[in-house]
Amino acid sequence: MQEISPGWTVDSHHQGDWLCLTLDVPVDDIADTPVDLAELIDVIVRRSFFMRVIVNLELILYLPARLMRQLILLKDKIEQRGGRLALCAMTEKAYQSVTALGLEQTFPNYKGVGSVTASFRPVNPR
Repeated sequence: MQEISPGWTVDSHHQGDWLCLTLDVPVDDIADTPVDLAELIDVIVRRSFFMRVIVNLELILYLPARLMRQLILLKDKIEQRGGRLALCAMTEKAYQSVTALGLEQTFPNYKGVGSVTASFRPVNPR
C-alpha cells in the first residue's frame, strides 16, 4: 500500500501484462480529490513500465466529478503512450457517474481484474 496524497492510497500488483491498481480513500475525503491525482497515478504507471493498467475501484463508493475528471486525464495520459486503461469493480452508485457522462463505451464496468484481462484482445499481437 502506497500513499499518493494525504488520505489517498493505492495498492499495486500485476497480472500478466497488466498493472493492477486498487485505489482507496476514506469516504469523507473523496470529494477532495487531488487536482493532480492523474499525474500521481501516472508516475506509478511510468515507473512500472506497464502499458496496460487496471484501476480497481471496489473500495470507492461513488465517483464525484473531480475524480471522474482525473480518471479521464489518466486515460488520456496512458493512451498517449500507446497504453490502455480499464476500470473495474465499480459500485452501482459509482457507475452512475460514468453513465451520466455518457462514458459507458470509454469505461465499461468490468466486474473485476480477471474480466478485464479476459476480454482484452491486442490490436497488433506479436
